[in-house]
Formats: sequence, C-alpha cells, structure tokens
Amino acid sequence: MGTLGDRVIHIGAPKCGSTALQSAFHQNRDALRSDGVTYIGESSHWISAAKAVAEVLDRISGKKPPISEWERLVKEVSSVTSSTALISSEWFAAASEASVQRIVNDLDAKRLHAVLVIRSLTSTLPSAWQQGLKLGGRQGLSEWLDTILNDPENPRSKRVWSKHRYDQIARRWVSALGKERVTVVVADESDPAYIFTALSQILGLKQGSLSAPPKRTNPSLSAFEADTLAELNKIYFDRGGTLYGYRSGVLRTFDGYVNSIRSGAAQRSAISPAQMPAVQALNTSIAAGIREAGCRVLGDLDRFANAQQGNRATPPENQGAADQRSVDVRSAAGMMYALMVTTGVADPTTPLPGFGKRRTLFLYQARSLFSRIKRSLTRRITG
Repeated sequence: MGTLGDRVIHIGAPKCGSTALQSAFHQNRDALRSDGVTYIGESSHWISAAKAVAEVLDRISGKKPPISEWERLVKEVSSVTSSTALISSEWFAAASEASVQRIVNDLDAKRLHAVLVIRSLTSTLPSAWQQGLKLGGRQGLSEWLDTILNDPENPRSKRVWSKHRYDQIARRWVSALGKERVTVVVADESDPAYIFTALSQILGLKQGSLSAPPKRTNPSLSAFEADTLAELNKIYFDRGGTLYGYRSGVLRTFDGYVNSIRSGAAQRSAISPAQMPAVQALNTSIAAGIREAGCRVLGDLDRFANAQQGNRATPPENQGAADQRSVDVRSAAGMMYALMVTTGVADPTTPLPGFGKRRTLFLYQARSLFSRIKRSLTRRITG
C-alpha cells in the first residue's frame, strides 16, 4: 500500500459488485495473506459490525446491532501487525458524517484508505428497486422511481440516496480522511472483472490473487420475475402477511429459485424512456461531484456520466402487449400465492376458497387415522 495506508476499507456502494468482491476476498484468504493482506472477519461479510457503527436499524425489530460488534472488528484490525487489514461492507456507504468520523477515528486516519466502487444509476437503480422488493416492497419500478426522483422527503427516497448519491458518499469520506486517502473505482459494464483488477491494484496483490470465481453472488431477477414479485408482495401483505413470515417464506422461495433452479440469462428491468433523462442527469451530476471531491478515480468517469441502459434491458412494448403482460404477471403472482397457501408458507387472514394449508391437511389426515384406529380397537374389544 505504501503511502496509501495499511488498512483498507471497502465501503460499497450497494449493487456495485460488493457481494462478489466479498465472496472473492473470503474465498481467497490464503492467497491474500501470502500477498500481505488479511481479510477481517470469519465470513464473507461482517454485516452486524458495519450496521452497528453505521447505525442501521433492523427492518423487523427496529433495533441496531450492538456496538460491541463493531468494537470486536476494530480489535481484530488492531491485531493485524504485519500485513494490510482489509474490511468490507456496503453498509458503510450509508454511514452519516458522524458515523464516518467514528469509523475513521477507530481505524486510525493516518493508516486508513477508503475504496468506493460505483456503477451508473441506469444499472444500480433497477437493482436497488429489486432489492427493495426482496424486503417486501410493493411498488412497480416506474412508481418507485417516481417516488425517489420527485419526492426527496419521502423516507424511501432518503434511504436510497444515502447509499446511491456516490458524490455525497465520496465527499463524506474525503472530509474525514483527505482526498489522497479515498479512491473511487468506476465499474466497467463491459468488463465485470474490472473491479477485481482495480481492487488487486489498490491492495498490491499479485495478478490472479482474486481470480477464483465467487461462490456466492446476488443475482438480479428478470424483469418478469421482479414484476411478479412486486405483485405477489401486494397479495401477501394485503392478505395479512407479516414481514417476519415474508423473509422466511416468500423471499426464501424466490431466492432459492433464482440461485438454484433458474437457468439462462435474465432480461433486466428497464427504466422507462420518460424517466431516463432524470436518471442520466443524476449520473452527470454525480460524476461532476466526484471530480470536485478531488479523490483518486480508477475507471472511466466520463462513461459513467453518459451511461445508457444495457442491451439486456426490457424493450419497449406496445399497449396491447403491455396489457397482456400485466395480466400474465397478476396470474403468475396469484398462482404462486395459492401454492404458498397450500404448502403453509403463507397464512391469509381470510381463507382462499379451494385452497387448504398443508398443516390443515396433515391434521385432517392424522385425525382420520386416529378415528380409524379407534374404531378398529372398539370392534376388537366389543367383538
């Protein structure tokens, strides 16, 4: 690392390859260690420590993890004396100025270097919307974008932009660390491996140290899958579903399908032509803000500023096709919900006609079996 410091903190941003990077860091611990880099933590992502210091509340309990988790991380960093300590969490991107200052103070500003990886909003906003769906969101992409683009005081907007106004994130860290200790890596949409190359360069790793493909990724839903999940979420919560049950049921079903069953490339969700100018204007503004922050930039910031949607985005539809697609989405969501009711994953407050729960079926079968055994014993005794 030289003058850049012997402690490196990868701060995200979300939906910018963080999961893949963390998986590669964890999977290649031995190779990193031989190159003089120690990846902090025992798993691929020390989530609780990052959430604690960034003061991120759990969506179900409304509580944040104990700060002792962060203190344990700091203690582990302090124990690294002969190599570069590497810390990673996308939750650091959402840290307030006060939280950033605490992170910097605890990890020693004179030894710390922060790395922010960014992708254009044309890529990250649809991904962020999908991530919101996996937390129970019910808005379609256009409605969600309308909220975050046009209602800045909405709590949802504040959450999104705390993590995706990359220029503001960079400025917070530059203010705490100095511009020479903050690097922004601009992901290359045409070369997914570029972020691995850039991090290897920053960390001083030998070529190939991060070459193993990550075992754990966070794949996007296809456009149709995402729209179906949004509709399914509406049905689930409108019929009395809880957020706790959602995580263990609906989300688990979708994640299991995407990670284990689905095959082939997914056609991505697309920003509508009417909303693209506003998103592209934000890309331009963010690029200008990063330049003004004066930190080091690896990658093409001009391409970021002028990014278009990828080739795998959903093409525009005529009205007839759009109407039929909406019917298909509602039908698919309805079938999934009925299946979840039947298998006991979902528990509607008002029963669905014709659909029983698995536990109800088991109870009926058990009672029926007990009744048959009782009748048989009675006949034997009286016979």
